[in-house]
Amino acid sequence: MPRTSRHSLTCLASSPKISTQMIGQTISHYRILEELGRGGMGVVYKAEDTRLHRFVALKFLPDEVARDPQALARFQREAQAASALNHPNICTIHDMGEENGLVFIAMEFLEGVTLKYLVAGHLMELDRLLEISSEVAGALAAAHAKSIIHRDITPTNIFVTKGGQVKILDFGLAKVVLSSGDADDAATLTLTNLGMVVGTLPYMSPEQLQGGYVDRRTDIFSLGAVVYEMATGFRPFPGTSSIEISSSILRDVPRPVTELRADLPAGLQRILDRCLAKEVAERYSSGRELHEALERLRREIISGEHSDKPTGIGATASIAVLPFANLSADPENEFFADGITEEIINALTQIEDLRVAARTSAFSFKNKHVDLRIVGDRLNVKTVLEGSVRKAGNRLRIMAELINVADGYHIWSERYDRELKDIFEVQDDIARAIADRLKVALKSGQEPSVKAGTSNLEAYQLYLKGRILLYRRGLDIRRATQCFERAVALDSRYALAWSGLADARNMLGLYGFERPEATLPLAKQAAELAVTLDPMLAEAHCSLACLSLLYDWNLLKAEQEFLRARELNPRYVQNLAWYALFYLVWARGRFDEAIAVASLAVDIDPLSGYAHAMQAFCFGHSGKGSEAVRAGKSAIELEESFFTYWALQHAFHSDRQFEKAVAAGETAFAVSGRHPFAMSAQTVIFADWDRVTEAKALYAELVARTASGYVQPSHLAIAASAAGDLDMALKHAREAFEIRDPMLMVARYWPDFRRLRENPRFKEVLASIGLN
Repeated sequence: MPRTSRHSLTCLASSPKISTQMIGQTISHYRILEELGRGGMGVVYKAEDTRLHRFVALKFLPDEVARDPQALARFQREAQAASALNHPNICTIHDMGEENGLVFIAMEFLEGVTLKYLVAGHLMELDRLLEISSEVAGALAAAHAKSIIHRDITPTNIFVTKGGQVKILDFGLAKVVLSSGDADDAATLTLTNLGMVVGTLPYMSPEQLQGGYVDRRTDIFSLGAVVYEMATGFRPFPGTSSIEISSSILRDVPRPVTELRADLPAGLQRILDRCLAKEVAERYSSGRELHEALERLRREIISGEHSDKPTGIGATASIAVLPFANLSADPENEFFADGITEEIINALTQIEDLRVAARTSAFSFKNKHVDLRIVGDRLNVKTVLEGSVRKAGNRLRIMAELINVADGYHIWSERYDRELKDIFEVQDDIARAIADRLKVALKSGQEPSVKAGTSNLEAYQLYLKGRILLYRRGLDIRRATQCFERAVALDSRYALAWSGLADARNMLGLYGFERPEATLPLAKQAAELAVTLDPMLAEAHCSLACLSLLYDWNLLKAEQEFLRARELNPRYVQNLAWYALFYLVWARGRFDEAIAVASLAVDIDPLSGYAHAMQAFCFGHSGKGSEAVRAGKSAIELEESFFTYWALQHAFHSDRQFEKAVAAGETAFAVSGRHPFAMSAQTVIFADWDRVTEAKALYAELVARTASGYVQPSHLAIAASAAGDLDMALKHAREAFEIRDPMLMVARYWPDFRRLRENPRFKEVLASIGLN
């Protein structure tokens, strides 16, 4: 703790028990030497630990906290959680105790000054500003990963030691957040019930100021305010009274730092725009995401790429195509508008020198009115294409605008009034116009074009609708299947539609919506026909790869097709995700390689909950529990669906966090109608948690469901083994083999099959499908 700068500048009348008479006294085994500071949350002294012979900072809590049993218990619980934080940029909590009615915590003693001292009347150099900001964000990332938020990030609570190391103070006053979206009302009321505001007004987030629910993004807002002050010497929300400051926080947009300092890069302004967004959803989701953005900016500055060059020159050209708005009267045309967006994305990805944001990441902004600077920052692109589609009968009106995200400047815009039959030509025109405006070099034979694959407009529209429905998974898979079937009935040579049909029928069998013998042979035929009709179609080879693996159990053919799809389109995220989990993990156990491929999919499509969920499975199956949990939480932050909760359930299980795994499983039950995937996983969690009675109950429920419908025998086998009935588990496994249940392919490396794998009779089943 510093001597030159006080721990807190908010003065408080001293409690009679906590006074200057404390100097020289010994509390527990701490001899008090001198006062360091006092504020709204207590008095801090320098003390000597007489047992370990080291200096500590000893903070005594105010009487009103110490005397309230509920507030004290809550504080102790949260301080214990904070004491588990082990990070070089967090001030360590050594001890917590009580003596003679005085409640204290013993913290790491630091020598140096607070950040408040460094920014007072000074403009900080850019490299030091980014270094400190990144270290604080990294510390918050560690805390947020353990579901702890600070709630009072200010220049006073950021300390810089004599050696230049950054430390966040007062994590002992942090709040424990139980889970994403789980309002811990009791913790929210920890100190406000006592008339004390948790936080420091000029750095409070809008929701904190209004007494609303706070989460990780409150810390992001506060750190943004601190970074703004480091950059300019001014607080972003000025005022001479609490009313003026509060009003500014709730209503005002701070003046851009680039206007106040010419040497600051636009990238820093984009980061601050997201940090200080009024809407919680527009901010960085956690300290980790902010830390990554700051580190990326630091790397760009070092490499000289941060300068404000004309948008899109050479290899730096980048674009996100946001979902085109449907302005038609018929809501069914929403599928058509989304399909046009996706087709333009696919056309632009053919340009080698243009980096295009992946489809799922771009579509995460659908129906959200978000500042384009935030879009550019989250997708790491310099330009955005926005548009709208109005369809009436056979007439179309398409509006398209290309915008520079840094300044909102409209680089190009065009309106197309055409007939529906001209849709492919319009999409090609848009792609070529973008390439021209961004000055992207089009190499020989690289002219961007929409690979329609059909001249039948009705079939094309059905295909677009089918793909959108298939992305949704769940029961929409059946609707997608019907769309693809109608499309190929209209045009039997439509390779993309055959590939879509193969994927949809494959998903029906994989998710257990239909028996495998009823749907997978048809899926295999569709995939083979798609490859025959268009051997250069990555989607077709990916479809055939997945079916070769899950239906034919032909591992060699599967890898050949996955690699061919990757060769044809290295950025096809579905192929990367399926290759990583289905082949490299499930079939081969090549875990490190799988993690690398799954991580590449996340890099390409960073806002895809599906990509993060697949990465979580790869981490979890590889025995990397903490990484699996991190990826699983990221998936939930991006997309709350059955698949992401199922991934988080497995992630917590792999990290042996049984209670959280069960909670995630219950949510997966709720959003899926108790899907057997999550139920069988839950039986294993209960068994590993020594709660076999609950495992048996879930297995009995699954068996009862077989009387009225199909339940995949592979999941019955998992549940039976967890319930301790090995004979029934083997019976279910043999049935899975007989009907070619695709989920049997996971048995070699899926942790849930662990109890069965050592059985000689089950090993024979695995050997028969090439998994010995």
